[in-house]
Amino acid sequence: MTRVASQYYLEGMTQEAVARSLRLSRPKVGRLLDRARIAGIVEITVHVHPDIGLQVEAALVSEFGLDQVLLVNDQTDESGQRASVARAAAGLLRHRLTDGDVVALGMGRNVGAVPDFIGVPPPRAATFVSAIGGSPLVDTGVNPNEICRRLAEAFAGSAEVLYAPAYAETPEVRDAFINHDGLREVLERARTANVALIGIGNARDDSAVVRMGCFSVSEMRRLRERGAVGDILGSFFDVDGHAVVDGIGDRVVAIGRADLEAIEYVVAICSERDKGDAILGALRSGMVNVLVTNLSTARTVLELSGRS
Repeated sequence: MTRVASQYYLEGMTQEAVARSLRLSRPKVGRLLDRARIAGIVEITVHVHPDIGLQVEAALVSEFGLDQVLLVNDQTDESGQRASVARAAAGLLRHRLTDGDVVALGMGRNVGAVPDFIGVPPPRAATFVSAIGGSPLVDTGVNPNEICRRLAEAFAGSAEVLYAPAYAETPEVRDAFINHDGLREVLERARTANVALIGIGNARDDSAVVRMGCFSVSEMRRLRERGAVGDILGSFFDVDGHAVVDGIGDRVVAIGRADLEAIEYVVAICSERDKGDAILGALRSGMVNVLVTNLSTARTVLELSGRS
């Protein structure tokens, strides 16, 4: 696959020429090129003219009163898109963080991809804190505690993690968790953060929290019936950004919506175009002031908002 892709994409050979060179059939070369894209050997990027991206960024800032929007080019596959968005968010952190900063962290695949692209920045005496618990069913790469550790290691800072599930079984169990001395101290530390890096969840039956067993499908459907389109740190909201309360929030082990609104620099990172309604609700909620996403997703959000 690599040899075929190199000759076709890097050397500019036609598929017929590649087939003759490697003694393959022309259809075989086509299949290998397709497999190379699926396997990630080949990544195709469409470079949009900068003026188009700037116009969309400006429209988002104007529409939602954001401090900053960072858009990246669209990629052809989900993993490549996530990597591109995570790389941009990592760049923001490298330029933004200074000694003494406290960074509150959410969970999810987008946030979990950011440490992969930090590189080796100058050391920062910053503290990285889990803003939500991490269920034992959460994969290591998306667990906020693991994300904390990896970012702290990359910046030579310190990590404070929550040894608790994201969602407790009952409100009483949740209260027991957050009143535990060690957990209460970590949550209080997260509330003092001046920077936050969070993902945006959706409210569908196949959402991450349903797959992890935090919610049942029936509970998620009940939330949707009440208008929920997404969540940030377990705080669900509708497409207008208003809180959707249905007892679910009483089980989340995390800082609250008001806590997040008080943080100076809240970066939401999202690479999935099908989360347009969730991103729209998040931007209207007042919990986010910096958005990192890709161009087509940004356009979807503007279309849903009535401004395109």
